[in-house]
Amino acid sequence: MRTKSIVTGLMIAAVLIALPLLVPGYLTFQLSGVMAYAVAAIGLNLITGYAGQISLGHNAFFALGAYSAALSMSFFHVHYMTSVLIAAVVTFVVGYLSGFPAQRLRGLYLALITLVLAVSVSPIIKHFKGVTGGMSGLAIERPSPPEWTGLSKDAWIYYTVLFVTVICFYLARNFVAGSTGRALTAVRAAPLAASSMGVNVNGYKVLIFGLGSMLGGIGGALFNFSIGFIAPDSFNLLLSVSFLAAIVVGGLGTIWGALVAGLFLQFVPSYASDLSEALSGAVYGAILIVCMFFMPKGIVGTIMEKVHQRNIKG
Repeated sequence: MRTKSIVTGLMIAAVLIALPLLVPGYLTFQLSGVMAYAVAAIGLNLITGYAGQISLGHNAFFALGAYSAALSMSFFHVHYMTSVLIAAVVTFVVGYLSGFPAQRLRGLYLALITLVLAVSVSPIIKHFKGVTGGMSGLAIERPSPPEWTGLSKDAWIYYTVLFVTVICFYLARNFVAGSTGRALTAVRAAPLAASSMGVNVNGYKVLIFGLGSMLGGIGGALFNFSIGFIAPDSFNLLLSVSFLAAIVVGGLGTIWGALVAGLFLQFVPSYASDLSEALSGAVYGAILIVCMFFMPKGIVGTIMEKVHQRNIKG
């Protein structure tokens, strides 16, 4: 089984490395966006899927990460990888502080508090137009490849985003594995029982908000690389709802479900708009209804359950 897992992992790695050399440049650009969204989706899945805290404000941290990285590159001329670290630190601190209401609030009450973040982010960005560019947005210089690589700009950005994405997935997977994952499950399912067993429930809630927000911010910083331009209307309430819908479709409480969420966020809006601009919301709803009816645990969650059942029978 271990050998099979290693072989599978190597095959997936080979495909991911070869993709920019085989597919058109525009698809490479889109795949970079998929990974940026996937990293942010891991963060929301930690908050909602693992800790059971419903957050509608993930767009705020995605935007905060994007603008923190962009402004650090524009005003302080830091390296683009350093800008990702700055975005991570800023969003972790803000997310950690924002997580304190989660100590005493659950469900609808917490969702309403985070909704304030969701609806506030765009007006705040527009208000500080001297720094953020306001409605006009902010252009960002996309990372350029070293000449010796011979790579196109889109391919270099793809590999840069892939590198950060792999690290984030690896660290998130290790974080939820073992005792930490069991503690988070206890916090989500029975906080009083978990507290009586010595689990620091409040501490975990605040920490998971900080880490989830940090991943959202890293995703926003990576989003800069693939797009090269950010504007406040890109971070509206619809984006936050889309994040929540995407992790439900991918699979709550699954790390790999974030990849499906990234694909959902990158491709569904464009295809839905192609069908009908006015009915794009209906397309979202239809996908959610079908997924909940046939795959109530999401795509990845359902697949994992089927595999587990097959292993038990085998």
